[in-house]
Amino acid sequence: MAIKLAALLLLVYSQLVLSFKQGDSIPIYYNKVFSLQNQLSYSYQSLGFVCPTTFSRKKSLLVFDQDLRGDRLVESNYKINFLENQDCKLLCKQSWSVEDAIQVEELISNDYMVEWELDGLPGATVSYTNEAPEHNYRIGFPLGFKKGDSTFINNHVIFQILYAADKDRFGHYDIVGFEVYPDSIAEGECTKKNVEYEYQQVTGRRTQVSFSYSVQWKQVKENTRWEAFLMKPNPDRHFSSLLNGVIVVMVVLAIIAIIFLKTVRKEVGSTGEDKDFKIYDDADDFVGWRLINRDVFRRPIYGGLLTPIMGSGIQLLTVAVGLLVCLQCGWYHPAQPGSLTRWFTFLFLVGSVPAGYWSARVYKVFRGKSWVLNSILTAFVVPSVFIVILFATSMMNWTQQSSLAISFSGWASLISIWLFILTPLTCLGAYFGEKAERIEQPSRTTQIPRMIPKKRWHQLSVIRILLGGIVPFAVVFLNWHELLNSVAKGEYVLSIDYTIWTSVLLLISTAEMTIVLIFLQLCSEDYHWWWQSMMIGGSPALYMFAYGVFYYLQKSSIQGLVGGTIYLVNLLIGCGLIGLCTGTLGFASSYIIIRRIYGTVKTNH
Repeated sequence: MAIKLAALLLLVYSQLVLSFKQGDSIPIYYNKVFSLQNQLSYSYQSLGFVCPTTFSRKKSLLVFDQDLRGDRLVESNYKINFLENQDCKLLCKQSWSVEDAIQVEELISNDYMVEWELDGLPGATVSYTNEAPEHNYRIGFPLGFKKGDSTFINNHVIFQILYAADKDRFGHYDIVGFEVYPDSIAEGECTKKNVEYEYQQVTGRRTQVSFSYSVQWKQVKENTRWEAFLMKPNPDRHFSSLLNGVIVVMVVLAIIAIIFLKTVRKEVGSTGEDKDFKIYDDADDFVGWRLINRDVFRRPIYGGLLTPIMGSGIQLLTVAVGLLVCLQCGWYHPAQPGSLTRWFTFLFLVGSVPAGYWSARVYKVFRGKSWVLNSILTAFVVPSVFIVILFATSMMNWTQQSSLAISFSGWASLISIWLFILTPLTCLGAYFGEKAERIEQPSRTTQIPRMIPKKRWHQLSVIRILLGGIVPFAVVFLNWHELLNSVAKGEYVLSIDYTIWTSVLLLISTAEMTIVLIFLQLCSEDYHWWWQSMMIGGSPALYMFAYGVFYYLQKSSIQGLVGGTIYLVNLLIGCGLIGLCTGTLGFASSYIIIRRIYGTVKTNH
């Protein structure tokens, strides 16, 4: 049943683009107002100063994918028919109280933007920058503006809807753009043809405001809906950064190759084919790893906790690889609202099967007693941490009456998927993992643990963890900076190709650095590498979080305690997911290499 539900979930994720013919009615949906300064968004329909609507909320199948973005889609009363222009059409005359006027002035002072939706496209304004001279879209339009000491509301909007011919259906067209140009027009000024006209001022008294709109249609040749939302970054900077990353990865790969050559050379010497091996061995500073062959596979402390965490990391690796493949194939677009959340959810459900499988197999290596308990922990330990964080954040947003607070139906959907799809799939994978043959270690473990020599300062665990994250963070730094910049400015600065290659280099460099540092740890006769490999692999996320905090303090325009808390919590969740993903990769790569080394080399100790 769980597999059928997951398959059904994939089918409903396909976002079909509707085609229209002349005269078709097209609804516009109210969504939200949002600000980049305080990170709080509010349902547009909940505002008392806007034109009301008689429709109810339009919910997605998951619901929580909308809630996480603060979306509250409600069909409006705008009357739009395909290919029919309209000019200065009155929507409503809304009476304002003094409280409404105060609220409007406060929202405009905080630079609030309005986001509506038409045919799945968010309403956008056109922006031009020095980095991208061609036109790009910026989601939303200003609620109003200030001029001197006066505040004005944008009570008139011009909808310019871009369309292109449907190649598959003659006489039908696809909507490819939804541009919104706001204006402030005083009562009775809309129909006048004067170049200069009065603005609709926000006053601190009871008044009546007219809301109106115009509709324009524009045919274009390009049948692309989302490319205009992406601002292309500087290609020279990205190419040089990518080239440096490739060079660093190749250098670390050469170091790993040298390590393997050393182990093979020692093995040749031990069989008597290298008569000078003893002299070479005596001069070698990296011989300690051969002395701990009876302890290197000793069960780690809290191994019953390591396997569930590792299993969740396998899920996230599945998500990461799956998202990169989907991005390359064009199955989803970063600018498309909700597409990332939907694909993440589906891939996370798919990844629960290998998560349970490998968690059970490693748990079996640790001689665990209850694979059922381990599978339950795999499905609950990591997800429950993030659920608690989401709940706390949602409660804070609820106290602020923000639309970012997850609704009851959103929680019901999230918990249902967690309990009735993810958990059974994890247990299914764990069942097959338990039935699989036990992974036998290359060397047996003694009953008495070997004493670990006293470490020098550079051999401390914290030093290795800090060193392990430098190279991967350097590889991904430029993309990470641009991502934070996009969040702060509300613009998507992204190159899909560079993002994919940088992500691949991040994973490779993380695995390589973990292997090298764990080998150096073994050389110092420290065989507690299980947890250490997980932490070294996850260390790039520490640097990413630290830089995110630095960016917030020094470069962002986010204001207020609530806005800062929302930013930092989202940063913590994102870096936590990345750290768990790369940490599991570091653990897996170290385990494979260590098994390879101790399976190849014959030791006499």
